[in-house]
Amino acid sequence: MENKNTQVPAPAGGALGGARQRNPPTVEKYQKEISRAVINAVRATRSCVLFYGDIYHELEKLFQDGDVFRQVENALWESLDGFRLDGATVYKIYSDADESFNDVVVVDLGNRLTEEQVRVLKEVASLYGTDFYDRYGEADGVFYDAMPLYHRDRHEIYTTLHNLVRMWTGCGGEDI
Repeated sequence: MENKNTQVPAPAGGALGGARQRNPPTVEKYQKEISRAVINAVRATRSCVLFYGDIYHELEKLFQDGDVFRQVENALWESLDGFRLDGATVYKIYSDADESFNDVVVVDLGNRLTEEQVRVLKEVASLYGTDFYDRYGEADGVFYDAMPLYHRDRHEIYTTLHNLVRMWTGCGGEDI
C-alpha cells in the first residue's frame, strides 16, 4: 500500500514556489550565462535579494549581440519565478506594476527556503506597492507621514528582506 502522506519529495520535482520541471528552451540554451549573471548580481550587491535590474545589467554585460541579449532577457523575465539555475532557485517575490527593473527576486543558493518563508518574503515585499509610507525620524524617535516614495528608496523593506534571507539561508555579506 502506497503512503501518500510522505514527506519525501517526488523525484525530479521542482523547487518551492511553483518551479517548472524544465526551463524554457532559450533559458536552457543560455543557462550558463544566465547563472553567471545571477551570481555576479548576488556578488555585486552582497545579497541574495535583488532587484531585477541588477540581474538585467549583469546579463547585458555578457551578451555583445543585442538581439540575443533581448531574446535571453525576455525569456528569463517571463520564467523568473521559481526556476532552477545550476543549483540555485530564483523566486520573484514582488512584481512592480510600473517597471520590471523594480521587481524583487530572491536567489536561494541551496534549496533552504520553505514555502512558508517564501510566503513571508512576498508579504514583506508587498510593502513596496503601498502608496504612502511612514518614515522614522531618528532625531525625534517618532514616525512621520511621508510623501509617496519611489519604491527603490524604501531601504527599510530591502534591509528586512535581506536580513530574513540571510538568517534563513546564510546568504549575504562578505561571504558571497
